[in-house]
Amino acid sequence: MTERYTTTEMIDVEDAREAILSQVTVVPAEKVTITACVGRVLAENIVSDIDIASFDSTAMDGFAVHFSDFQDVTEDNPLKLEIVGILGAGSVYQGAIASGQALRIMTGAPVPNSTDTIVKIEDVIVEGESAEHPSGTYAVFTKMPKFNDHIRPRGEEAMKGDVLLHRGERISTAGTGLLAATGNADIAVYRRPRVAITSTGDELVDVDQIPGPGQIRNSNSYSLAAAAIDAGAEVTVLPAISDDRDALVEVLGYAANSFDFVITSGGAAEGDFDYVTSVVRELGTLFFNTVNMRPGKAQTFGIIAGTPVFGLPGNPAAAMVGFEILIRPALLKMQGLPNLRRPVMRATLTSEVRKKADARRFYLRARVDRDNEQRLIVTPEKNQSSALFNALNRGNCLLVIPEGLEPCPPGTEVDCIRLDIQEGVVL
Repeated sequence: MTERYTTTEMIDVEDAREAILSQVTVVPAEKVTITACVGRVLAENIVSDIDIASFDSTAMDGFAVHFSDFQDVTEDNPLKLEIVGILGAGSVYQGAIASGQALRIMTGAPVPNSTDTIVKIEDVIVEGESAEHPSGTYAVFTKMPKFNDHIRPRGEEAMKGDVLLHRGERISTAGTGLLAATGNADIAVYRRPRVAITSTGDELVDVDQIPGPGQIRNSNSYSLAAAAIDAGAEVTVLPAISDDRDALVEVLGYAANSFDFVITSGGAAEGDFDYVTSVVRELGTLFFNTVNMRPGKAQTFGIIAGTPVFGLPGNPAAAMVGFEILIRPALLKMQGLPNLRRPVMRATLTSEVRKKADARRFYLRARVDRDNEQRLIVTPEKNQSSALFNALNRGNCLLVIPEGLEPCPPGTEVDCIRLDIQEGVVL
């Protein structure tokens, strides 16, 4: 436990992130089938068990020939070679091809050891095609090929013993192909973190209900569930909790003993019905409950029964921004990923940002685009209310305004966290 962070004073964003990351560990590995592995994180290196491919193969449909047969070949000085057969992918030519002969060959077929060049079919005139000789009897060449042309060498993809995919790497669609090529039908990946999500508040009704007077639908649980799934987690949405301290104690106690990570929204501030901070302190260790950021000052983090518990604000945008900045990196670390931060771009503000009397770090919902001269520009959404989803839905980034009260006029260069680009991508 890091005593430095066991505080209820407002802490900086970096300290909050470090506190959370210091308390999460990589989850155990599990085996999944190759058809279920895309997007998962490897728990072991993938080593090629064979040369890929294990033979020289042709990259084109054409003819396998001896380069030495070609002496100043032109349209006026053509070369005619006897066609001795045809070879498709999956077969091996038995015998040798002598000088003065050519073998018709299909893409992917092994190149006979006695030949050294492939001439693509488009550059060959085939004579004598018939029912008796479907591949023709003679191949006529009217230009010089290049030595060793259109031959894929043995081991072009990998040699036996090469490490093709590394532990901690997210498996891509192309990576799935490498797994298949190396004979991996079942793959060791890190298990998805099991995350429990709930929201608090007497005003909440579920999504399939019509809100009555003073009520709202519980949108936070489902937006946060989507965010956690996008981060690679396995999510369980628990029923919403009324503003009842005993009920919150029961739910957090159960969740902390049943899941890898617990997320709540609402009840993290210091109002008369906000119990998350006091319950975390009662059941476990409280690390912090306010962060120097906007939106999302009231955010609670602690450990209960060895499980990280994070209390997000009840306002939708504040909850989503808090998840993105503080929780998402922790879920990625739990899956063994080395890159925990989304790409950050520098862009030029198109409109002024004034902070008035709030010196916290701002995360404004915004959109990065390119102007007519292909320069990166960023436009904040007009309505930055922390109660609204729409600004996040329309935007593609969080525009970062540093701590302090200095206004940012149009033309200011600012950092933009790209929400539409995965961690580890180099821009």
